[in-house]
Amino acid sequence: MNRKHALTLSAVGLSIALAAPAAFGQQAAPGNMNILIICGDENGTYTKCTSLDDRSLELHLRLDLGHHVTMMTDDTGEAEMQAAADAVDLIIVPESVGSTAVTTKLTATSTPIINMEAFLQDEFQFVDPDSQSVDPGSPEGGAGGTVEDPTGEVDVGHFGSIPDETDIVIVDPSHPLAAGLSGRITVYTIPAEINWAVSEVLATGVQTVAALPDYPEAQSIYFILPGDALFDGSPSPNLRISLFTENNNDLGTYHRMTEDGHRLFDAALNWALTYGSGM
Repeated sequence: MNRKHALTLSAVGLSIALAAPAAFGQQAAPGNMNILIICGDENGTYTKCTSLDDRSLELHLRLDLGHHVTMMTDDTGEAEMQAAADAVDLIIVPESVGSTAVTTKLTATSTPIINMEAFLQDEFQFVDPDSQSVDPGSPEGGAGGTVEDPTGEVDVGHFGSIPDETDIVIVDPSHPLAAGLSGRITVYTIPAEINWAVSEVLATGVQTVAALPDYPEAQSIYFILPGDALFDGSPSPNLRISLFTENNNDLGTYHRMTEDGHRLFDAALNWALTYGSGM
C-alpha cells in the first residue's frame, strides 16, 4: 500500500508487534504445493519481505502446512514476476506490498491469486479503476464525503480499508470461503483495519461471501471465478480472491487474528489451491 501514513511504534505498539503469533487454523489443502508470496515494505523502514506478518505467513505455509514457498519483492521486474507467477500453484499478495510497485504485473497469469492489498483491488479489476479509494476510510455517506471518528476526519469512498474494526458478517455461509461459519464473526483480537469495497463499483463477475457489519453494502470477502467478468468486461484469466485481512506491516494482523479469522484465511488458501482440481 502506498497511501498509508507511516506507523509510529509506541512502547505498547512494539510489544504487540513482538508478541507470539496466534496458532493458525489447520484446514488447508494437502502440502507440497508451490506458493509465491509477493511482499514489500510499504513504509520503507526495513528490508522488503521481512515484516512480522510476512514472515509469520511464510512460516505458517511452510512449517505448519508443508508447502514450498517463494518470497519475491514487489519491485521485481514484470517479466520475471510473471514467469514466477505462472510456475506456481498460488500467488498471495499481502498488504506489505506497494500498490504502485505491483500495479498490473500479475493480471495476465492463470494462477489463482489471494489479494490482501486494498489498493490493488482496482488493478485486479475487482472494482471500477476510476472509483475513489480511501485509507483509512469508511463507506458511510457515499463517495467524496467525510465521517468523524475519534482521530478526526476520515475520508469516505468506494473501496479501501476501514480502521478500528474487529468483525465481519458472513453473507454466504454455504460457500467454502465462509469456512463453515455464519453470522457476525470476530476476526481480530484487537481492533484493526479491514479491506472493503462497496457493491456499486464491483465487477459484474464478483461474488461476495462477507461484508462489514455496519455497512452491508461494503464487501470484505469476495471473488471472481476464471472466465467471469472483470470490471472492464473481459473474462478473468484466473481465480481471484479478495480477503478482509489488512496486515499492516510492522504491527500486522495475521498474528492477532482470532481462531475464526485464521479459519477464514486457511479456507481461502484451501479453496484457491483445490479449485478446479476435483479435490
